[in-house]
Amino acid sequence: MLREVLYQLSHRNGYQGDREGRPYPTQATRQTRNMVGATLAVALDNSHRHRLQHTLRVWLTTWELYPVLLLAGFLRLYRLDITEFDQDQAIVFRMARDAVMHGLLPATSNIASIRINNPPGVIYLLMLPAFFSSNPLGGALLIALLNILAVLLTYIFVRRYFGRLAAVLAASLYATASTPLHFSRFIWQQNMIAPFVVLFFIVLYRGVVDRRKGWLFPAVFLLGFVIQLHESTVLLAIPLVLALILAPETLRWRDLAFGLLAVLLIYFPYLLWEFSINFNDLFILLRLSKLPSHIDSVAISYYINFFSPYSQVPGNPHTLVYQLYPILSWLSRFMLWLVIAGFITALVLFLRSFITNPLTAARAGETNATEPVSWSRIWNWWTNFRSSPQRCSMLLLLAWQIVPLLYLSRHSLPIFPYYLLLLMPAPFILIGLFIERLSLWMRQYGRRWNIPRYALYVFICLVLLAQTVGTTAGLIDEAVQNNRHGLGYNSLGFMQNALTEADHLAQRRHLNHVYISSNTYTQEALRYLAEQMSTPTTVFDASSSLVLPNPADGPAVYLVGPDDTLALSLLNQFASVTLVDRPPRLGSDPYNLMIVQPAAPVSASASNQKFANNLQLLDTQPRFINIGSTTLLATRWTFLRAIPLFYRTTYTYSITAALQTGSSWSRYSDCIFTSIRAGDQLIVIFPLPATAHASTRFNLSARYYVTGPHNVAFGPLQLENIRDRRSIPITLQTPGGSNILILM
Repeated sequence: MLREVLYQLSHRNGYQGDREGRPYPTQATRQTRNMVGATLAVALDNSHRHRLQHTLRVWLTTWELYPVLLLAGFLRLYRLDITEFDQDQAIVFRMARDAVMHGLLPATSNIASIRINNPPGVIYLLMLPAFFSSNPLGGALLIALLNILAVLLTYIFVRRYFGRLAAVLAASLYATASTPLHFSRFIWQQNMIAPFVVLFFIVLYRGVVDRRKGWLFPAVFLLGFVIQLHESTVLLAIPLVLALILAPETLRWRDLAFGLLAVLLIYFPYLLWEFSINFNDLFILLRLSKLPSHIDSVAISYYINFFSPYSQVPGNPHTLVYQLYPILSWLSRFMLWLVIAGFITALVLFLRSFITNPLTAARAGETNATEPVSWSRIWNWWTNFRSSPQRCSMLLLLAWQIVPLLYLSRHSLPIFPYYLLLLMPAPFILIGLFIERLSLWMRQYGRRWNIPRYALYVFICLVLLAQTVGTTAGLIDEAVQNNRHGLGYNSLGFMQNALTEADHLAQRRHLNHVYISSNTYTQEALRYLAEQMSTPTTVFDASSSLVLPNPADGPAVYLVGPDDTLALSLLNQFASVTLVDRPPRLGSDPYNLMIVQPAAPVSASASNQKFANNLQLLDTQPRFINIGSTTLLATRWTFLRAIPLFYRTTYTYSITAALQTGSSWSRYSDCIFTSIRAGDQLIVIFPLPATAHASTRFNLSARYYVTGPHNVAFGPLQLENIRDRRSIPITLQTPGGSNILILM
């Protein structure tokens, strides 16, 4: 058509030549061509602009999307300050903040459960909120917003390929499901997977169902990135390979090249790190792959929990979820049947396309079933197979769910619920597909099926309402502290509140230092949060030691966790303690906020009872204390030097006590601090053997080392990683050259 128009216009303007255009055009013809080309370009540009405006207008007037997003936003943002903030959360957000503040290039994130270094994708994402604030709440907010985006993308994806009703149901059920909501409200790399997985399948469907080119580059990039968030998502390579087979005519070599180049770019720092450790993580993976495996139903059980209306069976009768449990348990079983119905629907649509596809039927009639199998016949069958968009669509959807489930059902290492996050939100898409097709089937039979169809809508609304009520009840139980938590759970808001109160108390009383006890479960979080305080702080490990301020400096503020019972006992024995407040702790006993004035040592040691430039022994005689049924040896020291606070760095004195007699008994205690003040006191305890008595003599020795970040330099690049570097331990010596102090 365009060629005919150009031909007519050119001949009017003196074009000398035939219809095929062999002779050269005249100057008038060139001008005509330019004018027509410009006119067509403007027309195409206007058409494209109008199409975009129409699409935008349609989406902005999609009324049902607003309540779905509002519901998803409420559930994910409600009381987000109570988000979990434990070791993993503190590590990854600290690494993002340190990368921003110190100009580091993240090469890893935290350590995986199989003890390999995770790639740094989560750090790059968290650098966005860390750039604006040191408050980890920004990281939790980013997680919540990404999962709200996942709900929006679910609606867009399902409406484009499965229908409007299916989109509303899939997005609504996904937005209100309890377990996906749980993984939407705290910092963790796995919790970022959802929007990128949905984007990945939008891209695949664009190539396989729409037969559009240019999809391979973003698909390869998205797959490479989600693998950085969790290694289990490598299973999504199976749908990618399936898409390559189903839509070969849409492939372009440059898309593959760009995709691989983008993956290489985002993995470049991680590859540098692996090179620096001689690819040790790869050898760990190879060794683990040789372990014997077994088949069980753990993965399927976790999968079912993802569309259950509660994340775990309630045990506390005072919780709202416990009161709703009779309804929720019924809903849990019904959701399972809905997902099974969705699987059956997808399978039926996949099989039915063999019958309804006219091209397949025609080609099947041309082929004699008695002919021997040949490559041409196989190729014709495969061409017919992938000619149906519906068949390809259902095949991708089923492969997304079935293949990873089967693979994870046979495993050699333990699997965890978050391994199944790569399958979300497909179970809810299957439910939406089933309801959409059932509604269409009823509509085909006219008015006599209107009442059952409306009853179906009402019933689905009741299911959605019940799930929303159950999920909201779980959030309320958490916010009002109906749920009790163990030692390994810490809430960001309550931890920040306790530290802020300690900071304000020190400023109000004009006290110059805050001491914070920590343990295995709190040390990473407290060390990071304490760095943001206005008052100078020392965070110490309370498992075997206690730091006291210099008596000459006056009292200091102490914040002691409810689980640090040893620190509380030592404070009451070696200092004057005034309890000021008990800041609450979510789901546990409160913190203890105190003002502490240490007692002066009973006797001063001789000048040689010290390790030069490090520690001086204050009590030269053994001191035995009883805590519960345990007898402890308590030694009292003072620091002879000051060491300032530095990011992600701790200072350790490892002190060993041994019986001076022929007994082989000896014990060591690691005393770990984030900073040291000269003149501060250190109480170190050792569990005693039953043979110890008041006249027992002890030999004391000590070593000192520093633990800090292990940043690897490659030219101007400083690679940040999770590994720490420990300095060579230094054996402390007395001024006389001995490495032993005698306590007698």
